[in-house]
Amino acid sequence: MEILQQLENLIDIGKKPEELQKEINVVEVANIWNELITRYYVLEETQILLNFVEDYDLKVILKSGIKRLNEQIDSLEKLAKKYGIPPTERNRAEVVDSVKPETMTDKYIFQKFFFRIRSFLDIHVEAFKRTPSPKLRELFKEFLITEVEIYDKIYEYGKLKNWINEPPAFRI
Repeated sequence: MEILQQLENLIDIGKKPEELQKEINVVEVANIWNELITRYYVLEETQILLNFVEDYDLKVILKSGIKRLNEQIDSLEKLAKKYGIPPTERNRAEVVDSVKPETMTDKYIFQKFFFRIRSFLDIHVEAFKRTPSPKLRELFKEFLITEVEIYDKIYEYGKLKNWINEPPAFRI
C-alpha cells in the first residue's frame, strides 16, 4: 500500500482541489470530515477536563493526548484544504474553573477519556474499511494503530489505578 500511496502523491503534485475532488468519493470526504470534527470535540472536552484533574500521571496522559489530537487535527485540516473540503469551526476551550464539582473525580475524568479512546477505535475502523484510496486508507490505518497502542497503555494504567470496571472472574 505504501508504494501506491507514494505514487498517488506524486501524481497529485500541482493539482488544484477541484481536480483532486474527482479522485475521492463522498464517503471518503465524510470520513475526513468525521475524523476532524470528532477530534475537535474530544480536544475541547479533554482541555476542559484537564482543569479538574488532581492526579499527576493523569494530567501527563491528558496533555499527551491533547498534543496527539492537535497533530492529527493539523494533518486532517491540511488534507481537507487539499481536497477543498469546507472547513468547520475549530473549538479552542481554555476553561479554568476555580471550583471543582464533587462529581468531577479523577476516576470519572479517566473513564470519560478512556471511553473516548474506545469510540475512536470504531471511527478509525469504519473510515479504514470504507476508503478505497490507498493514501487515505494509510492515514486512517496510522490513526487506528496509534489508537490501539494508546488504548492498550491507558487500559493498563486504569487497571493500576483501579479505575477500570472489569468483569468478575468466572469460576465453576
